[in-house]
Amino acid sequence: MTMETESPKDTQPQSRWRRWSRRAVLELGYLVFLLVLLEAMLRLAGWIWLVPRNLSQGPTNPNDSEIRILAIGESTTFGQGVSPEDAYPKQLERMLNDGSEKTYRVINTGVPGQTSTSILRNIRYQMETYRPQFVLGLFGINDTNEALNDLSARVAFGFNVPEWVADLRIYRLACIVRDYALHHPKIEEHGAWTFFDRDQRGEDGGWVDNPFFLEQLKRNTAEIIEIVRSEGADYAMLSYLKSNEPLRKVLVEIAEENDVLYIDLFDEEAGNKGLFTADGFHPNEEGHRVMAEKIYEGLLENESLGESR
Repeated sequence: MTMETESPKDTQPQSRWRRWSRRAVLELGYLVFLLVLLEAMLRLAGWIWLVPRNLSQGPTNPNDSEIRILAIGESTTFGQGVSPEDAYPKQLERMLNDGSEKTYRVINTGVPGQTSTSILRNIRYQMETYRPQFVLGLFGINDTNEALNDLSARVAFGFNVPEWVADLRIYRLACIVRDYALHHPKIEEHGAWTFFDRDQRGEDGGWVDNPFFLEQLKRNTAEIIEIVRSEGADYAMLSYLKSNEPLRKVLVEIAEENDVLYIDLFDEEAGNKGLFTADGFHPNEEGHRVMAEKIYEGLLENESLGESR
């Protein structure tokens, strides 16, 4: 009886396939490792960037003897381009405490790049952590920007991605790179990137009303206000010193439909008064002072903080 054995020629394709398979698995594992490492580094970098602002907030534990005001928003509230002490929340805090028998604390939770979706995602945790009696909301401009809007980011590459993917920092970075290449943003001499989406401007150069993004802003803000009220706090809607007309109208509508205080910060001549940093949009120290004064006056006029301070 003879036994048949495989010839070397028969085993070569199988051996080659096993080598390719092992190599593919190793390279895929290496790629996943690099992506996880990059994601961790991007999140760590964001955390480190926010540390100075978080340290300036003081203790996290609420003090029952103080009146706490929570300022929510994006880079304007954060104070991009100015120090934490010069951003409007801290300037407002000093104005409120000046000559007052009460102690006021204005907590700045603004984060650059935030939209109403990300603010909604965090508001309940912030309310439970700081237990504010009053909330100031200044956001919406990023909702109208396709480079930052959560919904447009999910289809940035022509197909719909799950929400958890769209929330990854590496995916956000890929969207920024894509928009940078696609829309050719303007790089100012000082190094700031000012994004211009041609799809959001009409033939006359004016801003186009994007009803889809604005309706998303209205829905999210209504939910934010509902959560704020469920935690026993009052809410005030703020406008921007400078913004497009469709957004201003929607902010007023949100305030009216949800029966909350609206403090109008808009100034048609703001761009000619030296109130902005070199990027032309984010307020400088003087711009934040003007904002704080208008908010201070709006709160007092409407007795939002009680009849006496």
